[in-house]
Amino acid sequence: MRKIFLFIAAIIAGISLNAQTNGSLTFSVTTTSTGNYSPRHVVAIWIEKADGTFIKTKLKRANTRVQWLNQWVTKSGQNVVDAITGSTINAHQTENIVWNATDVNAAVVPDGDYKLWIQMAWANTNGPTYSIPFTKGATAVYLNPANQTNFTNMSLVWTPNTTGINENNAVKLFSVYPNPISNQSKINYNLKENSDVTISLIDINGKLIKVLADENQKAGSYSLQINNDLKSGVYFVKMNTGKAQFTERIVVL
Repeated sequence: MRKIFLFIAAIIAGISLNAQTNGSLTFSVTTTSTGNYSPRHVVAIWIEKADGTFIKTKLKRANTRVQWLNQWVTKSGQNVVDAITGSTINAHQTENIVWNATDVNAAVVPDGDYKLWIQMAWANTNGPTYSIPFTKGATAVYLNPANQTNFTNMSLVWTPNTTGINENNAVKLFSVYPNPISNQSKINYNLKENSDVTISLIDINGKLIKVLADENQKAGSYSLQINNDLKSGVYFVKMNTGKAQFTERIVVL
């Protein structure tokens, strides 16, 4: 009996170690610097495993001065598959990235501990770096790291595809598209039965921004428009019908 128990435990552990949860990670940061060539600067954001293994670059804004992003160059070999790219930036701004949990070969990476790294430089010298550890898995992650000297207003959110809870299939469809949002976006959903529908927009800290719908709706298809009158960052659209609850993470550029 003990051998059977150990065998089953080993199988469960193996499944856990090899899990590859689909989902997405969003990260936003506002950069700042003083002196030298400021506000002109170069910057890179990338993902690594906790052991330092490079996974994927998500942003590289640098060209002739890329050598000052020395840690990114060493770790990535300057691989920019699926990355936002550009040259030196003339002014500081909020950077937003989205990672779909895949590596440079488009394969979903195993669940486990990872780090998001950012490096910036604004002089002819290697720039400062900062890393944020997070765990990729079936549990959502919401992080707001403390402001650093050169990196402020940071928000990191990992959202597994298991976030939505669908009870009794009262809603057959719930989606926000396009997402990320640069101009306008639409919430689309389909009710199988008459329902008391509440749809709310929530910020990263859980504060209610606005109620988009709060009424009894008949069975059928619906579409609500989201105008980009919001500050850049991560928000959540929450829908509740009494029988079904859904949460969709959105990124406003």
